[in-house]
Amino acid sequence: MRYKEMAASKGKPFPFKHAWAILQTYDKWKLRDQETAPKKSAMLRMDDSEDEEKERNLGKPEGTKKGKQRVKMEGEASSLREKMEKMMKAREELTRKTLETKILITEKKKEVKLAQVEAKREEAKRKADLEERMIKVKEAKVWKELMVEEKEHMMMSKKDMDEEQLQWWKDYKEDIAERKRIFRGASSTLRGDTPMSGGGDGGVDDSNGGA
Repeated sequence: MRYKEMAASKGKPFPFKHAWAILQTYDKWKLRDQETAPKKSAMLRMDDSEDEEKERNLGKPEGTKKGKQRVKMEGEASSLREKMEKMMKAREELTRKTLETKILITEKKKEVKLAQVEAKREEAKRKADLEERMIKVKEAKVWKELMVEEKEHMMMSKKDMDEEQLQWWKDYKEDIAERKRIFRGASSTLRGDTPMSGGGDGGVDDSNGGA
C-alpha cells in the first residue's frame, strides 16, 4: 500500500511480491512497519524536486572531462568505421584482382595448350609429308629397278636358247611381271590413288624375239 501511494508508482501495485515474501521476516523490514508512512504530499514534493533538478540540468553543457570522453569515444568510433570501410574495400579489391589473375592464367593456359596442339599437328603433318616423299622416292627407285631388270631380260637373245633355257626366260619374265603387279597394288593402297599408268606389265613385247 505504501508503494502504491508513492507518486512514482502511478498507482501500480508492488511488483516484487516474491522478494517481499522473504524479506518481510527480517528485523529490518519488521521495523519498517512501525515507522510512520510519509504523507503523500511530501512524496509528491520529493518527486517534484527530482524533476526540477533534471530540468535544470537538461540545458547545461556536459562537464569538461565527461565531454572530452564522449568526443574521444565518438572519434574512436568514427575512426573504427573508416578503418572497417577501408578494410572492406581493400578486401574487395584483392578479391577482384585475384579473380582477374585466375581468369588471365586460365586464358594463358588455354593459349599455351592450343599452341602445343597446333605445334604437334604441324609436326605430325611434317612427318607425314616427309614419309610420303620417302615412299615416293622408294617407289620410283623400285619401279626403275624393275624396269631396268625387265628391259635387260627382254633384250636377251633367244635364238640360241634350248627349250629349258627358253622356259626359264618365260618364267623369269612372268616373275618380273608379277612383282610389278604386286608393287603397283601396294603403291596404290598406300597412296590411296589409282594404279600407275603404263598398261599391262609395262614390259616390252617379245613377239619379235628380242635382239
